[in-house]
Amino acid sequence: MKVSRLGPPEIEKALISPASVFDIPAEVVETKALAKILKIEILKRWELDARALQRATEENMAGGKPSDIDAVNEALAELDPDGKVFADFEKAPTKL
Repeated sequence: MKVSRLGPPEIEKALISPASVFDIPAEVVETKALAKILKIEILKRWELDARALQRATEENMAGGKPSDIDAVNEALAELDPDGKVFADFEKAPTKL
């Protein structure tokens, strides 16, 4: 984990940019300071970021670390095997 303490400011930061707080998606799963629903929300946001990076790479607009979509999906499957917790998450707007 990139931070030594996981308080409200770090959780808020993780909800905006999960990779800025956690090194790998599995760390989200292992973190005892988060409720399961928050872990899933953070991982879903990480998934959106990874998918956006994949699209950019496919359009020859790469410029960052490679997408870790597989690791994100593995972590999500561990927490929510049926994918029911945030079934409509992908329908949410990604930009305000």
